[in-house]
Amino acid sequence: MESGRRSSSPARDGDTKRAKNGPVRSASSTRSAGKKRKSQQRIAPLYKRLPHGPHRLARNEVISNQRARIHGAMVEAVARGGYEQTSVKQVIALAGVSRRSFYEQFANKQACFMATFEAIVRRDLQRIRMAYLGRDGTLEQRARAAFESFAQLAHEDRNATVLVLFEAQKAGVDGTMAVRRAAGLCEHMLARSFAESPAALTLPKPIVRGIAGGMYGAACGFVRDASSGHVDIAQELLDWTLLFQTPAAKDITERMAAGLTARMREIALAYGHGLAGAEAASHDERTRLLQGVLRLATREDYRTLSPPQIADEANVSIDAFCELFADRDDCFLAALDMISDELLAIAADPELVSEEWSRAVRRVLGELMRYLADHPLHARTLAQEGFYAGAAAVQRIVELFASIATLLTEGAPEQAQCQLIDDAVAGALLHTIRCQVIDGRVQLLAALSDHLSYVVLAPFIGADAAVEIVTEPRQPSRDAAAA
Repeated sequence: MESGRRSSSPARDGDTKRAKNGPVRSASSTRSAGKKRKSQQRIAPLYKRLPHGPHRLARNEVISNQRARIHGAMVEAVARGGYEQTSVKQVIALAGVSRRSFYEQFANKQACFMATFEAIVRRDLQRIRMAYLGRDGTLEQRARAAFESFAQLAHEDRNATVLVLFEAQKAGVDGTMAVRRAAGLCEHMLARSFAESPAALTLPKPIVRGIAGGMYGAACGFVRDASSGHVDIAQELLDWTLLFQTPAAKDITERMAAGLTARMREIALAYGHGLAGAEAASHDERTRLLQGVLRLATREDYRTLSPPQIADEANVSIDAFCELFADRDDCFLAALDMISDELLAIAADPELVSEEWSRAVRRVLGELMRYLADHPLHARTLAQEGFYAGAAAVQRIVELFASIATLLTEGAPEQAQCQLIDDAVAGALLHTIRCQVIDGRVQLLAALSDHLSYVVLAPFIGADAAVEIVTEPRQPSRDAAAA
């Protein structure tokens, strides 16, 4: 029939395109739609939502189910983009819960992250502890069981391990404190295992702290390096832990007591002259800006800092700031480079590649710890605030401690009994500094340098030989000798 026929007038190109492909979209709308589809794919729910309407679950069961899904979603979100880039929107999308349900349980992203961190640490430490207690035999056999348990956890849930080892230290002061508490539990377990061994060995607390820091550094190196799959991390951690057993280690603590007394006198004298922790006044605008951004980072939320604030803190014009630095991050990274250059100048001691290597290690560590004790702002930046300033800042700090560890160990006369020795040494140094920063005892870092020297030397020359070196009468530093 005529009424059923289509119009014989030719369709316009646009009409044909619409008929075949749907409505015509502009290039910008197409890109926007593509981004939206990609975003939706990226945050697809990991878990099946609970059914709507009546069901048999009690209120507490619903909350428990939602909380577990949110924890899992936080782990996944952080693994995809890091703590800084993670948002509540991502977490609730991955968890399959409503925004209301999220905020009924957590105040904000950080609260959720910290609860997730605590849940992982509680679970993992319990599993590791049970592996240790469940194995009969020597300290070595029981410790091996514990480290094998950690290795299995790292393999089964690498994302959770990354959150605990790397991302927590980026989560502000709360994250730093949580890492410190978890490390303290590990130190307690380690000290107790030594004390309950047949030898009933009681190692000085700073050495136990250094060993724990080394374990942390080795674990970080293992997880961070994609090519470390051939490394038996359980064996590495076991080898590292057993390197330091000797009753003679108590002699280091006796020397530390004398060192602490001397250091307290120095600090008291410095306070008496108004010099403790003070920065030398600088007439150089660039240096003043670098010092200013470091000071502000310890007082304010780094993410809120602006170039005008930094310029005001340094008593420098904003025009001068803009001539020297592109932005806040550029200024902060330059400040980190300044600190790194000063520390690496100390660590690049030619005697570290000589026959006097072991004594040079002790002297250089003494100078490094004294520098940080005398520059608490620099110590805080490296151990704490720098980790809140973005991925580039964290990378610089990691590379700095890796470089210091390499400089300290590359001239050793013997090969260490640990493949991840540089990571372990770097971890021992950073952990010790961070503990002193958090405890408000940065000025006493210099008194711990012999314990750190023992931790660095023992893997290469043996525990007893290391004790002999660090209990010798101390030689004057290079600066004192030059004077």
